[in-house]
Amino acid sequence: MHYFSEKPNSSSNERLIEAILRNKKFIFKTDSGIFSPKNVDKGTKILVETLELDKNDNVLDIGCGYGAIGVAIADEVNSLTMTDINRRALKLAEENLKINNLNNKNISIIQGNIYEGVNDKKYTKIISNPPIKAGKEVIHKIIKDGKELLQDNGSIWVVIQTKHGAKSLTKYMEEVFNNVEIITIKGGYRVLMSKKVD
Repeated sequence: MHYFSEKPNSSSNERLIEAILRNKKFIFKTDSGIFSPKNVDKGTKILVETLELDKNDNVLDIGCGYGAIGVAIADEVNSLTMTDINRRALKLAEENLKINNLNNKNISIIQGNIYEGVNDKKYTKIISNPPIKAGKEVIHKIIKDGKELLQDNGSIWVVIQTKHGAKSLTKYMEEVFNNVEIITIKGGYRVLMSKKVD
């Protein structure tokens, strides 16, 4: 069973890990059957450190896993929606908000595949470290369907390993949005951003 399945069947092995993200220290509870349980992965770190946020932002964190991105940025934005298909990951995301004293914020956690359950609202930013192993179709769907959920001038931010098809994803984002910016190239990863403009 993959971490992008709804109910991972690997036996539970909970642990606590620490990470410094955006100059703040966080503690995360993780488990087996989810993405990167031993540490906050490099791609997530690079994406989190690169994000340009505004206190009026309404953010959608798609494929949030145990919540590393959402927890790191919750204090800097107006509202945050975190979604994942993996129920075990979402339970951890909820616990990680509490562990880091963020459970009083304007945050929703929703279980669903890609944009299931969140497509009735518009966002200023969609953020994703997409599940490469789920395949190109899933990643393209995150980009294409994400455009419909963005407010005008809203943007979608994704991180991808250069060797896992960053160049073809850059091209695809350009096709869908008519624009794409390579925000950073670092440690074998690229952070890509496209804006919804008329």
